Amino acid sequence: MSIAFFLRLVLIVLLGFVVSGGAALHAQPAAADSVTGTITDSDATTVATINSVDIQQQGNDYVLNADVDLPLSHQLQVAAQHGVPLYFTVEFRLVQPRWWWFDEPVYDRSQTWRVAYNALVRQWRVTSGDYSVPEMSLDDALQTITRIQNWPVGPFPDLDPNQHYEAQFRMKLDTSLLPRPFRMDALGGRAWALSTPWKNFAFHFSATAPRP
Repeated sequence: MSIAFFLRLVLIVLLGFVVSGGAALHAQPAAADSVTGTITDSDATTVATINSVDIQQQGNDYVLNADVDLPLSHQLQVAAQHGVPLYFTVEFRLVQPRWWWFDEPVYDRSQTWRVAYNALVRQWRVTSGDYSVPEMSLDDALQTITRIQNWPVGPFPDLDPNQHYEAQFRMKLDTSLLPRPFRMDALGGRAWALSTPWKNFAFHFSATAPRP
């Protein structure tokens, strides 16, 4: 075998490795560890939206009603089904608009729900403070927290009925309350980023007579 033929053979083999290696690199699928928080191709960023929100006055008190669409990514669903508790926080605030500067916050209130699956009894549970209710499925649990009815947000004893205020509301997956390993994954994972934008809506404050 001549040296030229041997060198030509070696070159052909090396080119074959380069071509096959490049094809494998481009064909490599994204990681799919849905429990630990790794991003997958199927975990496109989900969009949470507020379908409706309003405040109603009940005597001296005010209650908030809202309908939120909160679609969970496949990754979040798998994590929840494996027993990872998910925390969802609703935030309400009143601001006083100022044309010359940022709006001035005058009141805020929040509430957090915990959604968790118990594999031993095969049951979902939604809890918030002293409130606790069992649910048959994850969809049922999400419907409980996204169909908000008569959430007390008032009264507002320090508001001036002669001033103009605007109300703002949002709902989010509170990743700061996740177990620590998942909290770290959530910092850089699109599948763990779930929050509605702040929703501005009309609020009309009227002074009421003090309770006897």
